[in-house]
Amino acid sequence: MYKAIVFAGTTEGYALCEFLAENRVSVYACAATEYGGSLLQENEFLHVSAGRLKTEDMEELFRKENPEIVLDATHPYAAEVTVNIRTACENTQTAYYRVLREAGEHEDRAVYVDSVQAAADYLDQTQGNVLLTTGSKELAGFMKDYQNRLYARVLSLPNVMKACAELGFEGKHLIGMQGPFSRELNAAMLRQYDCRYLVTKDTGKAGGFQDKIDAALECDAVPVIIGRPLKEKGMSVRECKRFLTEH
Repeated sequence: MYKAIVFAGTTEGYALCEFLAENRVSVYACAATEYGGSLLQENEFLHVSAGRLKTEDMEELFRKENPEIVLDATHPYAAEVTVNIRTACENTQTAYYRVLREAGEHEDRAVYVDSVQAAADYLDQTQGNVLLTTGSKELAGFMKDYQNRLYARVLSLPNVMKACAELGFEGKHLIGMQGPFSRELNAAMLRQYDCRYLVTKDTGKAGGFQDKIDAALECDAVPVIIGRPLKEKGMSVRECKRFLTEH
């Protein structure tokens, strides 16, 4: 039986799993992908499971393991997953806690939009090259005039690169790299491709968000920021560690 189940896949989730295991608390870590799971090292107090779970799968897991708490430390843009975790906890009467990434500091010179579609619509009315840093899952929403203007930066995993190529992103328009990236590297890439716009999600401090914004402003590129899909309440990692210590 595990005392805690942590839905990880983020820097925050990994930190909490390691914190619990270091303090000899048995924890079951859930990562959506094999790659995400590989970033955690199993030990006698930490079990790692990789694979996407449906709500009913989560409910089965909660009933089997009967944890004292479930920590949802999933990505701030994984809105559907958060809804599924919360629903599974409600259906099994399991204690649920949301761990949120701190938002980055925004700038007045940025353009704020509510969705990928809104970002694409905005860019369609502009001129100049665009560095897309929103990930491979969002590329289908940015298919207008990509050959001349858009440069997509995605994870350098074979399946990701293949999916992007199938959408038409390849050659110099497809950049496979693992982040987060420093301000200097972001700035170098903006200059390399002469980008006038940088598209990002508000992934918070741990996601390298502020370094992207600072680099864009340094290079006189306009940050186009896609807002978080859910207005949530929760704990920071520091607050969660304090809570776990007291608990």
